Amino acid sequence: MRGIDRALVNEVWREITSYPPGRIDEEARDFLARQPEVAAFAHTVTAEQDPLVQRAGLGLCFLLFKILERSLGHPFPRLEESRLRVAPEAADDAPGLPTLAAYLLSVFYGDGAEACDERVRAGFLLMLQTLTDALDLGPVEA
Repeated sequence: MRGIDRALVNEVWREITSYPPGRIDEEARDFLARQPEVAAFAHTVTAEQDPLVQRAGLGLCFLLFKILERSLGHPFPRLEESRLRVAPEAADDAPGLPTLAAYLLSVFYGDGAEACDERVRAGFLLMLQTLTDALDLGPVEA
């Protein structure tokens, strides 16, 4: 098992963004089939947004699981809905520590963060934070 740190996040991000046409769609379909509760959760969180935002939300979930699976060295078992339901109640992140969710968003938005819709960005952060809590992932390591 490899620890999840910024280097791992950046490595997986660079890899995914360099996929040839069609590969990301194929891997994303496989991910959605393995993690239907995560897909349903992302759809619920982004339901009132336009299709581009909905697709980006699913893409962020896909990225999170690609990072987790690279860390583990194998696919992550199906995340059950019950874990997603209790995640917001169990959130006890240490204040002031950078979270994996926040770091993922900074990588995802890059230099374009100032031009983004803050409501959408906040929704993505809550979605990712709920997922990382449900997966028992803590702060991102430097």
